[in-house]
Amino acid sequence: MRIWSFTFGCKVNQYETELLRHRLTGSDGIHVETPEEADLCLINSCSVTEFADRECRKMVRKVLRANPRARTIVTGCYATRAPQELKAISDRVEVYSNQEKDELPSCFGFEVSSQPLGIHQFAGRTRAFLKIQDGCKAPCNYCIIPTVRPDMWSKPVEQVREEVQALLGNGYQEIVLTGIRLGLYQGKMDGGAKINLLNLLKKLVEVPGRFRIRLSSLEVTEVTDRLIGFVGQSNKICRHFHIPMQSGNSEVLRSMQRWYDIDLYRERVRAVREAMPDCGITADVMVGYPTETDEQFEETARNIEAMELSGLHVFRFSARQGTKAAELKPLDPRVVIRRAGILGELDMVLRERFYRKHEGTQREALPERSGEAWTDNYIRVDVPLGEAGTGLSHRRVFSSHFDRKEIEKAAV
Repeated sequence: MRIWSFTFGCKVNQYETELLRHRLTGSDGIHVETPEEADLCLINSCSVTEFADRECRKMVRKVLRANPRARTIVTGCYATRAPQELKAISDRVEVYSNQEKDELPSCFGFEVSSQPLGIHQFAGRTRAFLKIQDGCKAPCNYCIIPTVRPDMWSKPVEQVREEVQALLGNGYQEIVLTGIRLGLYQGKMDGGAKINLLNLLKKLVEVPGRFRIRLSSLEVTEVTDRLIGFVGQSNKICRHFHIPMQSGNSEVLRSMQRWYDIDLYRERVRAVREAMPDCGITADVMVGYPTETDEQFEETARNIEAMELSGLHVFRFSARQGTKAAELKPLDPRVVIRRAGILGELDMVLRERFYRKHEGTQREALPERSGEAWTDNYIRVDVPLGEAGTGLSHRRVFSSHFDRKEIEKAAV
């Protein structure tokens, strides 16, 4: 069977698609590059925003037109949240929830292996994403994720270690640990005891070889002094924290039902900076939350600039049916667009400042197959022609390499 796949959304989704590729191609399936070639077209969906839903529907229609004879499968968070919306597109669309993902190979008629699920390569990438945690029960008023991924799960410690070793054995030199709530990892050891993320990292850095580990995203309350101290003294953990902020105003954070205020966020950034002045710190920031006033937004912008973060992922509030925030009166779309533009410009300023701060320094960078290379603290550096995918090496940082379009593309 010839299989084509496409992934929307987060690193967890990307890992799960890769895992399905492994299981399907390992059962005599053949991966192909276009939907026109396929017998089975697999779309792994995201549903964090209405935009993600809309893009998924567009892709489904495109695939249906491109290949009228193929089975068209949609799974993921949109498929879990609103399966009927996807089925309404065409009676050819088959929909499977997140909870049914592990059973997809058997649904397609493939023999299911009894071995532990894992990957040993990551198609088309120099660095590999490795999912070690799933599920979230946070009470955030705007977020649909606890509805579509409610079950808390952590990958057993030995299985994490085995996957890391398999990926290293195939030449990957950066492993990105990812999860829906990565900082809540509680993996079982062979004897049945559980360990947290920090103690897992201590075990992984003992694995022989030249490689580095990147943490995909941690909530601010998970960036503990002990974790900061360990990252600061390790030569295998990337000096980069992505810490969702959502708002730089404490009143808006309370309205969102986030569990911290901006003072705590500022204090954690300060702790990271004191331990590692060269550490990259990036953040998710939402604009246009229904209760956000102009004054609160302006305070958010001021606080972000004062903290000197190294970059932002800016996104607009999107009402998700079933969440408390969906019941609130939305802001004028023109206001939301204006605020997103302001923070988008601030993102450019912050990234350029961070680059200039490190101008002339040498850092270890990993070239991507795209021709870009990334340092451990998430600075883009140039890769000479012919060196893409050549592995970790020390490279000099030049602020002149900052390119607004390139950095915009590379936002975390």
